[in-house]
Amino acid sequence: MNTLGKQIEYRWLETDSKYYQTALKLRYALFFEEPGLPWEVLFDTDEGNSLHLAAICDGELLAYGRLTKRSNSAMQISQMVVSPKHQRKGLGEAILSRLVIHAKEHETKSIILSARLHAMPLYEKLGFNIVGEVYLSEKTGIEHIKMELTLKRAE
Repeated sequence: MNTLGKQIEYRWLETDSKYYQTALKLRYALFFEEPGLPWEVLFDTDEGNSLHLAAICDGELLAYGRLTKRSNSAMQISQMVVSPKHQRKGLGEAILSRLVIHAKEHETKSIILSARLHAMPLYEKLGFNIVGEVYLSEKTGIEHIKMELTLKRAE
């Protein structure tokens, strides 16, 4: 639930938009700056062929998530971030829910993701299950765990 008390727009971003550039900066700051990784780490093999969803309010990017097709029946969610001053206000859940809905609409049977351990409760709340052991991210060295959501077809 949005606790900002303002209208939030959820928008699919093109990679030439100012909001996409802001999302890149936020992702870098929250995931890659502290371990001292180069800016180029953002541009992995999935970046150009993924969908990019943002939560925007009053011209400000508040949250972001990336959705990548892995096969005809599987997608992956990655790079989910919420601006530090807007965390704990329901934005992560809103982005995640919209990514899941999009995947369902495109006949995806499962969604995978790699969660930081502190984010597991958010993913579990929306039905994701742990499907592996804790591991260290090759890029950042931070503990993650693989999670999966099996989608049921509408009857």
